[in-house]
Amino acid sequence: MRTILAGSFLAVSLLVTPVLAQNSGTVRDAQQALKDKGLYDGPVDGLNGPLTHAAIRKYQQQQNIAPDGRLGPRTLDTLGVKNSGAGTEFKVSGEQTKRSYAKGGKEIGRGGKEFGSDIKHGDVVDGGKELGKGVGHGVAAIGVGTGHAVKSVAKGVKNAVTGDKGKDTTK
Repeated sequence: MRTILAGSFLAVSLLVTPVLAQNSGTVRDAQQALKDKGLYDGPVDGLNGPLTHAAIRKYQQQQNIAPDGRLGPRTLDTLGVKNSGAGTEFKVSGEQTKRSYAKGGKEIGRGGKEFGSDIKHGDVVDGGKELGKGVGHGVAAIGVGTGHAVKSVAKGVKNAVTGDKGKDTTK
């Protein structure tokens, strides 16, 4: 169960990370910098579309950076643009997940300990009940922490896409 939850969380994190790498504020700042250099003639709208990609590739070629059309750390640095991503929310999410898994693991361990003690004394039915309670409480703790972590990631995605770092609309 723990492996499935951890794998699911990792998969979601890997899928969301590219979206969070560049929010509209970062793209907008890069578009303006490219426009100032005469490489971009589109609107400064924060949308990372085909005109933006083409301008980034031109700039990367001029700067001897692998021309992939992406606003990676080196490209942003040479443009003088600071990435205003949603790293804080990711950090909070990771901490919430870590705490909930630790608490859940302890609850499951406690149920296992009671199970072993009951079995040792011949109380198989009570042992099964204690193990079930421990697993139930443990999974509940993991679920609560994962729910909080998902809200933090959702806040990060929203902030990354809209460039809004101030308001929390996930409540």
